[in-house]
Amino acid sequence: MRGKKAATQAGFAGDEAGQLFGAINELRNNVAEHRENPRSGYLAYDAIHGHFEFVVADSGIAVLKSLRTHPHYSHVTDSGTALNLALSEGVSRHYNDKDRGPGFRPIFVGLANASEHLRFCSGDHTKELIRGADRRVISSTRQKAPLSGFFCSVRCAPNSK
Repeated sequence: MRGKKAATQAGFAGDEAGQLFGAINELRNNVAEHRENPRSGYLAYDAIHGHFEFVVADSGIAVLKSLRTHPHYSHVTDSGTALNLALSEGVSRHYNDKDRGPGFRPIFVGLANASEHLRFCSGDHTKELIRGADRRVISSTRQKAPLSGFFCSVRCAPNSK
């Protein structure tokens, strides 16, 4: 609740702040479930007037290894492919499990619509979305130095939509 209050004090409407923290909570729950490293995982945020930024991360098994635990994704060998798959509709290591959620896609779309800058990193790849001054979103997936686990950072401004 402190984070939602901080977002509201930074200038976000109550529903915007609630949506941010819904996404944060979902990411935090995903980290706790998929990391397979109980000693890792963190959430941090910064809120100042007109700005809210948060990070959710772990040093767990990363997206590639997590997806590969399901036979449907056992052929995936590249972290960039795994990251793009994980951010697609309905993709999860719990593929076709009717009692499971729809994967990262709903969170990803919601955050992409609300953010100025969004970055998902896992393994040796990053998926980044940057909103320009003209409101267009530029998306890129690039290879980076290897990262153990998963990292998501999001920077928002009130009414970024």
